[in-house]
Amino acid sequence: MEKALRKRFIISTVSIVFGVIFSLVFIINSLILFKVNIRINDSIKKIIANDGIIPAPKIIDINESSKFSILRLPPHNYYSDYFNIEISNNKIVANMNDSHFISSERAIEYANQILALNKSAGIIDTYKYKAITTENKTTIIYFIDFSPERILICDFFFNSLLVALIAFIAIFLLIFFYSKKVVSVIMDGYEKQQQFITGVTHELKTPLTIIKGNADVIGIQTGHTMWTKSIIEQINKLNVLIEYLIALTKLEETNVINRNIFSLSELLQETCIFFEGISRSKDKYIDYEIHPHILYNGDIQNIELLFSILLENAIKYSLPHSKIKICLRYIKNKPILYISNHAENLEIRQYDEWFDRFYRADASRNSNNSGFGIGLAMAKSIVVSHKGKIVAESLDGKIIIIKIIF
Repeated sequence: MEKALRKRFIISTVSIVFGVIFSLVFIINSLILFKVNIRINDSIKKIIANDGIIPAPKIIDINESSKFSILRLPPHNYYSDYFNIEISNNKIVANMNDSHFISSERAIEYANQILALNKSAGIIDTYKYKAITTENKTTIIYFIDFSPERILICDFFFNSLLVALIAFIAIFLLIFFYSKKVVSVIMDGYEKQQQFITGVTHELKTPLTIIKGNADVIGIQTGHTMWTKSIIEQINKLNVLIEYLIALTKLEETNVINRNIFSLSELLQETCIFFEGISRSKDKYIDYEIHPHILYNGDIQNIELLFSILLENAIKYSLPHSKIKICLRYIKNKPILYISNHAENLEIRQYDEWFDRFYRADASRNSNNSGFGIGLAMAKSIVVSHKGKIVAESLDGKIIIIKIIF
C-alpha cells in the first residue's frame, strides 16, 4: 500500500508541476509572439503611411544637460528588408527599396501567388504582406521581412523550453527523493489508526460477551423481559459491527489477492437465488439478467461477499412492492454489473459519499433500516483491491444504480 500511495503522490505532484511550468512557457512565448505580430503590423502601417518607405530614425536626447545623446530607433525601424509591388492595368512593378535579400523576379512571383490566393493580408515565406487598393484602382502589396524576429522567437522558445525541462527534472528528482519521507508520515498515521481499530474491536469482544452472558442468565432465572431482549439485540448489533470493522481492516491491509479463475455468472446467480427468499419475505422481488459463462480472475470469497453486500443493501433500502434489477454483461472485454432499485429521497447525481465509512443518509436513520454504514465501504475496498471501479448514481431521481466495472 505504501508503494501505491507513493506512486500516486509522485504522479499527481509531478503532473501539477509539469502543467504549471509548461503552461508558463506557453503563455510567455504566446505573449512574445503576440507583441512581435503587433510590431510587424505597426511597421507595415507606417510604411503604407510614408509612401512605401520606413521613416528616418529620430535622435532623442536623454538629458539636455548631458554632453552626449544616443540614437534610439523606434520599434518599426528594426525591419530593414521591405519592398512593395504595384499592380495596375495588368502591369506589375516592383519597388525594391534597396532590398538586398530578394530579387525583383522573386518579388513578382510572390505577388502572383498572393493574387491567386485572393487574400489582402498574410504571410509568405519569411515576409508578411498587406495589400491595399488605391482610388485609381491600383493594387499595392507591401512586404516586410520578419526573419530576424522569427529567429529570435525560435531561439527564445527553445531556450525557455530547455530551462523548463531542466527545472522540471530537478523538481522531479526532489519530489522523488522526498516523497518517501512524506508518504511514511501518512502511513504511520494510517497504521496507528488501523491498529487502534483492531485493538478496540478485540477489547470490546470480551465485555460484550460477558454482558450478553449475564443477560441470558437473568432471562433464564427470571424470564426474558423487554429490557433483557433489548440488551441482547444491541449486543448482537455491536458484534456485527465489530466483525465488519475487522473484515474491513483486513481488506485494506491486504495487498496480495488470492486470485483464481471462476465463473462470475454462476456465483452471482447463486447469490441472487439465496437472496430471493429474503426479498420476497419483505414483499420485494429480484429480477436478474446474467450473461452466461463470464469468467473472472479474482478472490472468490471477497467477490461473493461483494455480491451479498450489494444485494442486502438493495433489499434493505428499496421501496416496498418494488423490483431489484440485476444485470451482468460483458462489455469491451470487461464484466460489468448493474444493480438498480427504486428508493426515496434521491437526486439526479452521483453518490460517491455512500462508499465512505459510517456514512448513512438522514433518511436511512430509522429502526426499519438499521445499519452502520460500513457495507458499501467494504464493497468499495473489495472492488478497488481487484483494480475495478464502483459508482452509485441516479439518472432520474427515482432509481439508484450501482455500477461495477471489474
